[in-house]
Amino acid sequence: MAHTLNPTATPSPSPAALAPWLVLLAGLAALYVPTLIDLFHGPWSSDRNAHGPIVMTVAFGFLYFRTRQLISQKMFERNPKPALGYPVVALGLLCYVLGRSQQVHVLEVGSLILVLAGLMIALFGVRTWSRMWFAFFFMMFMIPLPASIVDVVTLPMKIAVSAATEHLLYWMNYPIARSGVILTIGHYQLLVADACAGLNSLFTLEALGLLYMNLVRHPSLVRNVLLAMLIIPISFAANTIRIIFLSLITYHFGDAAGQGFLHGFSGLVLFLSALLLIIGVDSALSWMVRRGGASDEGAGLQLPSLAPGAWAQLGQIATRPAVLLLAGMLLAVGGAWALTPKFTPNPQTIDLAASVPTRFGDWRELQGVVTQAELSTAEDGGRSLEQPYDDVLMRTYVNSQGQQVMLALAYAKEQRQDVKLHLPEICYPAQGYKVMSLSPAPLTMSAGAPALPGKHMLATGQGRLEAVTYWTRISDAYPQGGFAMRMQIFRDGLRGKVADGILVRASMLVRDDTEAPAAYVVQQEFLRQLVAASDARGHALVVR
Repeated sequence: MAHTLNPTATPSPSPAALAPWLVLLAGLAALYVPTLIDLFHGPWSSDRNAHGPIVMTVAFGFLYFRTRQLISQKMFERNPKPALGYPVVALGLLCYVLGRSQQVHVLEVGSLILVLAGLMIALFGVRTWSRMWFAFFFMMFMIPLPASIVDVVTLPMKIAVSAATEHLLYWMNYPIARSGVILTIGHYQLLVADACAGLNSLFTLEALGLLYMNLVRHPSLVRNVLLAMLIIPISFAANTIRIIFLSLITYHFGDAAGQGFLHGFSGLVLFLSALLLIIGVDSALSWMVRRGGASDEGAGLQLPSLAPGAWAQLGQIATRPAVLLLAGMLLAVGGAWALTPKFTPNPQTIDLAASVPTRFGDWRELQGVVTQAELSTAEDGGRSLEQPYDDVLMRTYVNSQGQQVMLALAYAKEQRQDVKLHLPEICYPAQGYKVMSLSPAPLTMSAGAPALPGKHMLATGQGRLEAVTYWTRISDAYPQGGFAMRMQIFRDGLRGKVADGILVRASMLVRDDTEAPAAYVVQQEFLRQLVAASDARGHALVVR
């Protein structure tokens, strides 16, 4: 039998009654305070995921508001379902152990949602949890997205926003041109990054729209569905407004103004534009619903008042389950610590410039002839999601027949979920190229050795056509995509190992796509001779 709480008839709880709740809070703090600290110093400190703290604050604020509302309406029931709730808590703790130890934010941060939902079901029942479902759903937007997913999904939106900005500013008679996601306005170039026009901003604006809908609580289902669907084009429009704003600031006031305070201020422009568009579209939908004769008055946002002692109606929990839950949480913390892989520095110093010869076989280095697609390292020697390498080598070689091959090597001594190798099919489009073809390519580097899994890519942009052969190595494996790379890092991590990784890329300029097959043959022979000629350190980096 479900019991409905009476918010006016219960005295204040005694300290003994509060003790089990404090035990649960201690367990949750042990789990997630270190996680939050890492998030604030890591993903949440970047433009990509700066919305995370806002979403978390709003989600917990909504949870408080909804709990208060249900208590005042005598709808906060207590019908515990431990048989359903505790397995959800256990699943959440397992996700926490794997996510915390292997730095998989989707699992680590997502486990908070599972643990809280499981506790609510176990202590109060499914019906009470279902009446608060939106708070748990909203928390999903605070989870940092895997970069491999963001890179793949965000590119079409970045290109579309860049194209829209180009056309609008050209229509306004500004001197602007575009190459992929690189805008040139006047004497300045702007790279449309993920944070400016990507999946992250789309998720943030979708969260903003859903929160607006839930707070306004329109009774019209058609209106709610239409508004939710229109948030995607609203996000596109808001992102375009932001890029136009930054382009005009840069054009009129210089690059320093565009990249300084006003760049951060443009984020506020993004959300103000989105909010105004959402309200405007909602008003138009409201007018259409009223014109159709349907009721359109929502519940609105009202914070109900509670009688003294009403919060005591949340009830008490037994000390034994609280202690067992605390023990499980502390065990999860210990398990995550035990499974965390340990990095063992390579005693042999890696120096690509010294390991890779400037002359080998029929090839010799050609100084400063062709500009390559960039592989950069951080100026301060640090590493980040955008600059994940410890050592980079970029050279151009020529043979006796005059054929030129551009070589790019990018080495990282630590491959982790949040900092790993970048794939050319992602980096090239970010620099204004279009990938015309991408296919697997077994590459034989030495006689009798198994073929090494690489890829052939044909890309066009910046007035040239480039044939590319490349492979990526992580530990002793050659993953063929972003997800495969993450899984290899995950497997290495479960074995207690932090692996190194390298990207090996050879490319040639071709006149048309019919010359690409011959270029791939030249590149494979070039790489085979390179591996044979490199010293022990370079050979170990390139192939194992």
